[in-house]
Amino acid sequence: MGTQKSKRKIGVKYIIAAIIIVVFSAFYIFDVVWAKTYDVQAVYVSDKTPVASNSERVEIVVRVTHFGKPMAKHEIFVLPSAGSMLAYTALTDETGQAVFYYIPYTASAFTPASDVTLRIRDQSNSVFWEINANTEIVLRLRQQG
Repeated sequence: MGTQKSKRKIGVKYIIAAIIIVVFSAFYIFDVVWAKTYDVQAVYVSDKTPVASNSERVEIVVRVTHFGKPMAKHEIFVLPSAGSMLAYTALTDETGQAVFYYIPYTASAFTPASDVTLRIRDQSNSVFWEINANTEIVLRLRQQG
């Protein structure tokens, strides 16, 4: 009789573990689908082929919409593959837009000018898990002179 009780306890533990896994998986799937309902776009780039010099500045305007409606006060994060940003995060305004400034690296014989990818993500759209709506843009840096 004692072995049946212990088998039943083990069975209940597996059922509870399975329920927890199903619930967390459902939350994850919800956030994946929810993130796809957001649209993150770079609506303006002042120069798509800037000079590879840290004295340059490239203005980038990002817009976030949800079902076509502009989303205010969403935190946007931009990460370049090379170079830097004046600020890496910004909040969208009432039109759903945030402005960023990219600062290219300075090209040299050791680091020639090349393409730079800027990964842009909305960090405010998740509900349960950190699943972000995102986009990328590519800037084609060119040699000075």
